[in-house]
Amino acid sequence: MLKNILPEKFYQIITQKVGQENIYEIRLRANLPVGIISGGKAYFLTENGLSFNPENAITFSKSALEDIIYKASQFSIYSITEELKAGYIVLDDGVRIGIAGSVVMDAGKVQTITNFSSLNIRIPHIVRGASAPVFDKLIDQNEIYNTLIISSPGQGKTTFLRDFAFMLSKNNYFFNVLVLDERGEIAGKDNRINLGMFCDVLSFCTKEIGFLQGIRAMNPDIILTDELGTEKDFQAVKFAESCGVKVVATIHAANLQQLKSKPYFDDIKNVFKRFVFLAPSGRAGQIVGVFDQNFKEVL
Repeated sequence: MLKNILPEKFYQIITQKVGQENIYEIRLRANLPVGIISGGKAYFLTENGLSFNPENAITFSKSALEDIIYKASQFSIYSITEELKAGYIVLDDGVRIGIAGSVVMDAGKVQTITNFSSLNIRIPHIVRGASAPVFDKLIDQNEIYNTLIISSPGQGKTTFLRDFAFMLSKNNYFFNVLVLDERGEIAGKDNRINLGMFCDVLSFCTKEIGFLQGIRAMNPDIILTDELGTEKDFQAVKFAESCGVKVVATIHAANLQQLKSKPYFDDIKNVFKRFVFLAPSGRAGQIVGVFDQNFKEVL
């Protein structure tokens, strides 16, 4: 999909000088150097590839940013009004374009975003085996532990989650898995990403509604979901637990101390039995530790 939305010359530099497989984020700011996140490090992009020096870095004009959004909307900004309200657009292959600009409010609600000033293009990666080193630590006698995947943003939580779903099928665990893909990043738009043969996907739905509707409609054994954050998210997880449905989810925190500072930490520690911590590295989803419900290390 990047080929369809980026200027041709820029796309050629990305693919020929860097390699799309090595890029996790492309940060475009009007009239400022292009930023690239690759291998857990931040670079500038020049016509010769990546550099730590902003000199000779490629820049994007404001009109070029607008053109990317126009192409991403398939030439109809009105068709993505609801996505603009959320501040991002999801493409078919799970690429997500975060948008900053002028937020138009009415009666305390976001109506749209205009005057685009920055874009953050997040590129999903399929890393088969990302969850393999700890896979058997998250399962006990054919039963999944409620598991929380933890890291700072952009360190591979979704990559891990995506692979874990696939590994369940690969290892012939006949669980009914409901993937609640609130932002369309796990399975991609229209479920283009292969998550295994036992996965049902509920996309672009809040956890509050998705957990309730998904459990009633699909009778899952496990729910996989991304980015717990609000009180309603944790209430949804507790509802699943009360229904006997296991949950594997992600949350933003750089370490155990930050996790413990979360306002809903009591809910977290009383529900989840496994905590998987990831850290920056050259490979998405680098595992640095697995802990049980007492935060005793099991790996």
